[in-house]
Amino acid sequence: MPLVSTLSLAIQENLDFINLTNRKFAEYNIIYHVNDGFKINELKDFKHKEQLLFQKFESQNQQLNLMLVDSVFPIILADLALLALLGKIKSFDCYINSHDRITFPRIVDDKAFFESKMKGFINGLIYGEVSGLESWNGETNNQRVFCRKNSIGELEYYSIYDRKKLLDLLIKKINIEVSEFKWITNDKSEVIIKLSFKI
Repeated sequence: MPLVSTLSLAIQENLDFINLTNRKFAEYNIIYHVNDGFKINELKDFKHKEQLLFQKFESQNQQLNLMLVDSVFPIILADLALLALLGKIKSFDCYINSHDRITFPRIVDDKAFFESKMKGFINGLIYGEVSGLESWNGETNNQRVFCRKNSIGELEYYSIYDRKKLLDLLIKKINIEVSEFKWITNDKSEVIIKLSFKI
């Protein structure tokens, strides 16, 4: 599936609008350390997100790009990946409303905080380069126009100026999937989760 999150793609294909149907937006490899006191030998042993501690993203540029959404956004996305792996969430909306998601004690209205951050991330996915492997400066291509088609190819949605409506749609429709979970060291003290965002 092609990525829509690169500016060069839209320019290269010279698209009048980008179809949101059957599209992969991003993929991240996130590295965790097995928390002391827990033993994980295989995926079936992973039952609580506290068993794994976030270390870093495999791509340093992707991690730095995420910090343009918020300085703690890499931590939020790493937490989201654990809940997706446990089967507790399937969308950004599920994560926002989850009682299992990470909390920040000083944030008063954390639901509004998380919704704002998720929409900022989605905005970076579709109009910018937040998921790119190259360093992103935060610029966006606001000329992109998106559509969504149903199973028989009829146009269900077409965005041109209403960005809020598009973000509201995608926060519910983008599927969060863990496509891979594997050990990356011989002593099995670290694991990598491959996280994908698709529609």
